[in-house]
Amino acid sequence: MCYDEEAVDFIGKEGFFRMHTYIITGGSKGLGAAIVSQLLQKGAAVHCIARSENERLRQEALHVEGTLTFHAYDLAQTEGLDSLLERILGQVDAADSITLINNAGTLAPMTLLGRASTEDLQLSLQVNLVAPMLLTNSFIRQTQGLPVLKRVVNLSSGAGKKPYPGWGAYCTAKAGIDMLTRCAGVEQEGLDHPVEVISIAPGVIDTEMQQQIRAASEADFPQVGRFIQLKEQGELQTPEATAAQLLRLLDANAFALGEVADLRTKSAP
Repeated sequence: MCYDEEAVDFIGKEGFFRMHTYIITGGSKGLGAAIVSQLLQKGAAVHCIARSENERLRQEALHVEGTLTFHAYDLAQTEGLDSLLERILGQVDAADSITLINNAGTLAPMTLLGRASTEDLQLSLQVNLVAPMLLTNSFIRQTQGLPVLKRVVNLSSGAGKKPYPGWGAYCTAKAGIDMLTRCAGVEQEGLDHPVEVISIAPGVIDTEMQQQIRAASEADFPQVGRFIQLKEQGELQTPEATAAQLLRLLDANAFALGEVADLRTKSAP
């Protein structure tokens, strides 16, 4: 079975903090882990969907007001996503807000088109585009009638607007995520209980993905030197600072319905 849930649910204090629920994919490392950590500190109820559990977050959840439930799942197995989300939403009791953060992503295959395998291209689109699209669709369907704040936050990239040689699959998926967001925004506008779907490019962050980029050959990724230079010159943002900026803007309701934004240039109203 592709669905193998290991629920690690740490109940914090009762009250206001328990009234905000977040569902995040890829929350066990990188930016996702930083977002989960800060949400736990804020007292949110967090459901993390990832292939592997983060032991640090597990321990952190024992000592904060938030709660963490881990769901072991491979997003490439898209046929089970609807039932997965149904199970998660079934665990949500009373909530003032429910937010889905489509954060998980992969750069692979990082190579020029014509050199990538069919299987690798398909896997990339399954994780980077199909999975967030299906989760967004399921989330809207299952929460549409709820009279609370509902959001889908799609983590996009500048690669969705600018072509990078060697990133054909990744760029294609992120462009699709941005258009998915715009379409959902148009569809939800004017509804009594809209789901606020937004797309955010977080910038260049010092994560494992950046390590993979710097390790690429110039033949597979001709611009590898630029990313090595960004690291050497200290121009990468930390996951923690990026997560804090994102959550500040979400708390301030800074995004319009269907907006495609860049976190580096976005400010609170």
